[in-house]
Amino acid sequence: MNLFYAVIKAIVYLPFKLFFPTKIINKKDFPRKTKLITVSNHLSWTDIPVVAISLPGYRHFMAKKEIGNNRLIRKLAKWLGVIFVDRGKADMTAMRDTVNVLKKGESVTIFPEGTRNKEDTSLHEVKSGIVMFSVKGDAPIVPVMIYSGAKVFRKNYIYVAPPFELTELKGQRLDSVAVAMGAETVTEKMSAAKEMLDFYVANRKNKEFKLMIKQNKSARKNAVKFAAGAVKAMKKVGKRAE
Repeated sequence: MNLFYAVIKAIVYLPFKLFFPTKIINKKDFPRKTKLITVSNHLSWTDIPVVAISLPGYRHFMAKKEIGNNRLIRKLAKWLGVIFVDRGKADMTAMRDTVNVLKKGESVTIFPEGTRNKEDTSLHEVKSGIVMFSVKGDAPIVPVMIYSGAKVFRKNYIYVAPPFELTELKGQRLDSVAVAMGAETVTEKMSAAKEMLDFYVANRKNKEFKLMIKQNKSARKNAVKFAAGAVKAMKKVGKRAE
């Protein structure tokens, strides 16, 4: 683990936990020992520190190169393992650096929408770079979705979805069609994770829903079973209300 990253994380851990209390849904299912690519929606500047502090382990973050215009900030970011990318073009240097990091067995967090979504919480188009990283770096992808952007002194929520791989693209030529197919798969997985998160937050105060989550441990390990069980439980609640 990057020592500087560990020290900074330890210093800011308590302040961020105080200002941005965050509940991680399915945290126990987050892979810890294998290299991976964490993909997240991007709603505010707090996304990077909140994800870094909330999830275990060390990982590189991809960030726009403008953040590094200040020499001191750029130096600190480099020590933390940040990979700067020029969003205005196909930044081959950033792509090589990211793939090399994965080949070394390290992990990366990426916001594949490419920029912050300042309009609403819907998921924007996922950029194709994530497909190249996953296939060439031979790394699974883990969607980590943030609910409506972190807010100071308010409970925030992050949903960890099951990891997946773009196995259908391994060994193939990554032409525009293949990359588009991969990006569509990533979009679908992230969208499904966002729906799960929205469902959880909307029903978190329902007593029967909370009891179902607590008792059904096997369903928590499988997003599909979790959704099916949750919907079934809510239908029972609706029938009783009638």
